[in-house]
Amino acid sequence: MSDSDDLSAAEPGPALDAFDRRILARVQQDCHRPAESIAAEIGLSASAVQRRLRRLRERGVIRAEVALLDPAALGAGLTLIAGIGFEREHYAALGRLRALLAAEPAVQQAYSTTGDNDLVVILRVADMPAYDQLCARLMAQVPQIGRITTQVVIEPLKVGLALPVPGGD
Repeated sequence: MSDSDDLSAAEPGPALDAFDRRILARVQQDCHRPAESIAAEIGLSASAVQRRLRRLRERGVIRAEVALLDPAALGAGLTLIAGIGFEREHYAALGRLRALLAAEPAVQQAYSTTGDNDLVVILRVADMPAYDQLCARLMAQVPQIGRITTQVVIEPLKVGLALPVPGGD
């Protein structure tokens, strides 16, 4: 494949070739890494890497580029995992709670799940009183919440959102 071989803008989905995968593996570790550095590692020109990155962004394969901040430095040093459940007759309120969780800054991740909980939420707060206030507010706004079970994270063993990129080396 030559430097001029790129993704076709007309392709319906994000078909990724080996160069795309290598680029993605590197850029998800450091999105500010210069194209020249990536190009030298994968055997393309810097301009080809830049074109591919632009197309990957346009197609939504690269959805966002963000800075990872130190939660403790911002007063959110406590991580909690909360399971939230509804009784069957109150499922209609689930949509309202989903909207509240999506808008809540303390919520880092929220998942609709199977099993004992309808939702599982990862939160970052300053301390337990802040979490208690958040729970009280949510339960006041959505009184149909049947239960909230909480696990306090003692020590994070791995934190990240990097995806495995097959063929990314």
